[in-house]
Amino acid sequence: MDEETKKRYEEEVNTIVKGRVDSINLFYPHVRNAYQNSYNWPEIDPIRIEICLCLIFGFCQAAITLTNHLFETLFKIALITQHAISNKVNDKSEAPTVGSITQQISPGFDKYNPEDLVKNIDRACTIGFITKDQKKKLHELRQGFRNAYSHSDKEKIFRGVTVPAQAIRLGEQGLEVGSIEEADVAKLIFAHGMFQVDQSTEEALPYFLYMDGIARQIRSKLFSDKKV
Repeated sequence: MDEETKKRYEEEVNTIVKGRVDSINLFYPHVRNAYQNSYNWPEIDPIRIEICLCLIFGFCQAAITLTNHLFETLFKIALITQHAISNKVNDKSEAPTVGSITQQISPGFDKYNPEDLVKNIDRACTIGFITKDQKKKLHELRQGFRNAYSHSDKEKIFRGVTVPAQAIRLGEQGLEVGSIEEADVAKLIFAHGMFQVDQSTEEALPYFLYMDGIARQIRSKLFSDKKV
């Protein structure tokens, strides 16, 4: 890379970072604890870090879709791990091998990896990872975020939100302006991009923080609570 191109890249990068300052100031104080404190769970931690960075830089739609991935992954990994721990064979006669480890994991993997999120949430409640109230809340989040964003279901994303709107068109005599009406945002497809940015900015942080708390709770129970 020549010096002129390098200088131009540096200027562009600085411009990008400066453009995210407001987002950093808005979100970082709220995600600082989650960002700095690891789960000590390498299967899950990389997703946590990426979500925090998305929020810090104001990429809230990306944060929601990654939190959906955290949601799904968390329950699968937790249930697979719990199954392996509960059915562990205490054979110390030979050194562990990759084959022996995967053999221990395989039954739980085959059971929970293909399972849908509904059943994995319910199972997690049954074995004590989450409470009944949390199960109810998680099913609401499953519908409102995981299903809504994964399937781009605008009715689930906007949940009946309406806004005052006014139709305008160019007629023979110039602009023709209609009366102001309450419009269903889900049906205003030309405005979805703008509205989804605004809505995700309000919802991404509380959604992630709730799932972050659930992840830390499950992590604690999985490796500390001998009854689980």
